[in-house]
Amino acid sequence: MVTNDLNARRDVIFDVIVRSYIETAEPVASRTLSRKHSIGLSPASIRNVMADLEEQGLLTHPHTSAGRIPTDKGYRYWVDALMRPEELSEKEKQWILSELAKARTIEDMAERLSKIISELTENPALIFIKNLKRVSFLNYLLEDLVKEVEKLNDFLEEEPEIFIQGAFRIFKQPEFQSLEKMRQLMLEFDEQAHLLQLLVKDLGEQGLHVHIGSESPLGDLDGVSLVVKDCYMGTLPVGGVAVVGPTRMKYAKAVSVVDFVADSVTRAMERY
Repeated sequence: MVTNDLNARRDVIFDVIVRSYIETAEPVASRTLSRKHSIGLSPASIRNVMADLEEQGLLTHPHTSAGRIPTDKGYRYWVDALMRPEELSEKEKQWILSELAKARTIEDMAERLSKIISELTENPALIFIKNLKRVSFLNYLLEDLVKEVEKLNDFLEEEPEIFIQGAFRIFKQPEFQSLEKMRQLMLEFDEQAHLLQLLVKDLGEQGLHVHIGSESPLGDLDGVSLVVKDCYMGTLPVGGVAVVGPTRMKYAKAVSVVDFVADSVTRAMERY
């Protein structure tokens, strides 16, 4: 019972630290927690818990600050065990569904939805289409499928496409104010090789995936996370929806947006 109580207290403090850091981008100190949040512990007791969390690898602290910030391991624990997805409002859901209904082509859909995702999550949004030509081919030429074997083979070998919207948003984050980090991230967006590697790897693995910091193979770029979910046409995975942002991103919102958009696209895919 004592151990359970200690773990519960640890989780409460850790949850507050993560949410505070996500919101402010400022390292969180024990005195701040004691003063601003109803935790019911003295600064000294909070410091002891924070020291334990740091020893477990869930927190770290910048050299110039007495406050703590989450590590990649800490974000992983928080996302998997403590985070509660932020429910989308009916207005947000209707906005997504309305724009989806207006789209007349796959490309139009990708552009419309990626703009919405970027605005709702305040981060760059990606729409990944692995089978763009195949989707169109199967819809519009299905009756001639047997006679179009050579064309089908060409479509099966197509290069995937990524539609990116809102890249500028990530550069508003304090983590990406340095010119070197800006250059590295823009290179990733421009060349897309590592993004494609990650998205193709996820393609067909059902469910929503959160890749945090060092978990994602984005070259030498540190401090970046991705939230990804695939879209299907029947049982065929044809692409995915993703948000890319700092490890300090608002995961609760990003997870809900990506989940809802990906499922909506899957339901609507038969139109294309």
